[in-house]
Amino acid sequence: MMPSGTTRRIVHAAIAAFMLTACAQEQLPQPNVTMNKSEPLIGGVPVDDRGTGLVGPAGGALLGMAIGAGGGREIAVGVGVAVGYAVGGSEGPSLTGLPAQAHRQALARMMTVPLRQQVTWFTASERASGKITPIREFTDERGRICRDFVEWRTVRAMNGHTSGTACL
Repeated sequence: MMPSGTTRRIVHAAIAAFMLTACAQEQLPQPNVTMNKSEPLIGGVPVDDRGTGLVGPAGGALLGMAIGAGGGREIAVGVGVAVGYAVGGSEGPSLTGLPAQAHRQALARMMTVPLRQQVTWFTASERASGKITPIREFTDERGRICRDFVEWRTVRAMNGHTSGTACL
């Protein structure tokens, strides 16, 4: 006796579900992450440049060009760029879509590697990559295992550096 069409569909669906479950990678627990606020080196308020890191240095270069004269103009522009970067305080490009997903997975992996071991992530479609390095481990007041980390990321040729704390 041949099984009915509905029974065949159920059997096929069960086989497909079993195969997908067998192929699925074990998901690491997602840590609760708190990013440190980017602080400018000079002044009190960072410039919101949407993560480009360009507003402070560009403004400093323009100011240096206006102030500098003759042979000292190049030095004035260089100093202006350095001061503008210090005032800017950008934490780098924000992450959405696939880069954000790859970043979350890297943060979960970061909780399992030895301290100072770099965890990298990459997405070709968005030309995004990053390196997360755990630098200190501790137990917080709630009894969670936490790690302070530093991070460098690049998204579409925009670079950024930030830090934070992740807890499980």
